Amino acid sequence: MTDITPYLNRLDIINDTAQQVIKDFGMTGMTIKFSGDPQNAYSELFSQILPLIEKLQKESFQNFYNLMYRIDVSEGQIKKAVAESKDRSFSEIVTELILQRELIKVVFRKQYSK
Repeated sequence: MTDITPYLNRLDIINDTAQQVIKDFGMTGMTIKFSGDPQNAYSELFSQILPLIEKLQKESFQNFYNLMYRIDVSEGQIKKAVAESKDRSFSEIVTELILQRELIKVVFRKQYSK
Protein backbone atom coordinates (compact mmCIF):
# COMPACT_ATOMS: atom_id res chain seq x y z
CA MET A 1 0.00 0.00 0.00
CA THR A 2 0.93 3.63 -0.34
CA ASP A 3 2.78 5.42 2.47
CA ILE A 4 0.14 7.50 4.24
CA THR A 5 2.54 9.31 6.59
CA PRO A 6 2.69 12.63 4.64
CA TYR A 7 -1.09 12.99 4.86
CA LEU A 8 -1.52 12.33 8.58
CA ASN A 9 -0.85 15.99 9.43
CA ARG A 10 -3.34 17.47 6.98
CA LEU A 11 -6.54 18.41 8.75
CA ASP A 12 -8.63 18.36 5.55
CA ILE A 13 -7.45 14.84 4.68
CA ILE A 14 -7.97 13.56 8.23
CA ASN A 15 -11.49 14.99 8.47
CA ASP A 16 -12.46 13.63 5.05
CA THR A 17 -11.03 10.24 5.94
CA ALA A 18 -13.01 10.17 9.16
CA GLN A 19 -16.17 11.06 7.23
CA GLN A 20 -15.46 8.29 4.70
CA VAL A 21 -15.00 5.76 7.54
CA ILE A 22 -18.20 6.94 9.22
CA LYS A 23 -20.08 6.64 5.92
CA ASP A 24 -18.80 3.16 5.05
CA PHE A 25 -19.38 1.73 8.52
CA GLY A 26 -22.75 3.48 8.72
CA MET A 27 -23.88 1.64 5.59
CA THR A 28 -23.51 -1.57 7.60
CA GLY A 29 -25.39 -0.18 10.60
CA MET A 30 -22.29 0.45 12.71
CA THR A 31 -21.74 3.81 14.36
CA ILE A 32 -18.44 5.66 14.64
CA LYS A 33 -18.17 9.12 16.14
CA PHE A 34 -15.18 11.31 15.37
CA SER A 35 -14.31 14.18 17.70
CA GLY A 36 -12.53 16.15 14.98
CA ASP A 37 -9.24 16.29 16.89
CA PRO A 38 -6.57 16.02 14.17
CA GLN A 39 -3.81 15.29 16.70
CA ASN A 40 -5.44 12.02 17.75
CA ALA A 41 -7.47 11.22 14.65
CA TYR A 42 -5.70 8.03 13.65
CA SER A 43 -5.65 6.53 17.13
CA GLU A 44 -9.23 7.63 17.78
CA LEU A 45 -10.52 6.01 14.60
CA PHE A 46 -8.36 2.94 15.15
CA SER A 47 -9.71 2.45 18.68
CA GLN A 48 -13.29 2.75 17.43
CA ILE A 49 -12.90 0.47 14.41
CA LEU A 50 -10.95 -2.29 16.17
CA PRO A 51 -13.79 -3.59 18.39
CA LEU A 52 -16.20 -3.44 15.46
CA ILE A 53 -13.89 -5.60 13.38
CA GLU A 54 -13.45 -8.02 16.29
CA LYS A 55 -17.22 -8.25 16.67
CA LEU A 56 -17.81 -8.79 12.95
CA GLN A 57 -15.11 -11.42 12.82
CA LYS A 58 -16.75 -13.38 15.64
CA GLU A 59 -20.43 -12.83 14.85
CA SER A 60 -20.87 -12.31 11.12
CA PHE A 61 -18.10 -13.15 8.72
CA GLN A 62 -20.44 -12.42 5.80
CA ASN A 63 -20.93 -8.85 7.04
CA PHE A 64 -17.16 -8.61 7.54
CA TYR A 65 -16.58 -9.59 3.90
CA ASN A 66 -19.28 -7.17 2.76
CA LEU A 67 -17.58 -4.33 4.62
CA MET A 68 -14.16 -5.22 3.18
CA TYR A 69 -15.69 -5.24 -0.30
CA ARG A 70 -17.35 -1.86 0.31
CA ILE A 71 -14.10 -0.32 1.54
CA ASP A 72 -12.07 -2.12 -1.13
CA VAL A 73 -9.71 -4.14 1.03
CA SER A 74 -9.05 -7.43 -0.72
CA GLU A 75 -8.56 -10.84 0.80
CA GLY A 76 -5.11 -10.87 -0.82
CA GLN A 77 -4.13 -7.64 0.94
CA ILE A 78 -5.30 -9.07 4.25
CA LYS A 79 -3.41 -12.35 3.76
CA LYS A 80 -0.23 -10.52 2.79
CA ALA A 81 -0.44 -8.14 5.76
CA VAL A 82 -1.11 -11.02 8.17
CA ALA A 83 1.88 -12.95 6.80
CA GLU A 84 4.14 -9.91 7.20
CA SER A 85 3.01 -9.05 10.73
CA LYS A 86 3.30 -11.83 13.27
CA ASP A 87 3.16 -9.60 16.36
CA ARG A 88 -0.30 -8.09 15.83
CA SER A 89 -3.79 -9.53 15.90
CA PHE A 90 -5.85 -10.13 12.78
CA SER A 91 -8.28 -7.38 13.83
CA GLU A 92 -5.46 -4.87 14.35
CA ILE A 93 -4.06 -5.61 10.91
CA VAL A 94 -7.47 -5.30 9.23
CA THR A 95 -8.20 -2.05 11.09
CA GLU A 96 -4.94 -0.56 9.84
CA LEU A 97 -5.68 -1.70 6.28
CA ILE A 98 -9.11 -0.07 6.49
CA LEU A 99 -7.71 3.26 7.65
CA GLN A 100 -4.99 3.19 5.00
CA ARG A 101 -7.47 2.40 2.24
CA GLU A 102 -9.95 5.05 3.35
CA LEU A 103 -7.19 7.68 3.50
CA ILE A 104 -5.92 6.69 0.06
CA LYS A 105 -9.44 7.00 -1.37
CA VAL A 106 -9.69 10.52 0.05
CA VAL A 107 -6.26 11.54 -1.27
CA PHE A 108 -6.98 10.19 -4.77
CA ARG A 109 -10.39 11.85 -4.83
CA LYS A 110 -8.80 15.20 -3.92
CA GLN A 111 -5.98 14.82 -6.46
CA TYR A 112 -8.24 13.86 -9.35
CA SER A 113 -11.10 16.23 -8.64
CA LYS A 114 -8.97 19.23 -9.61
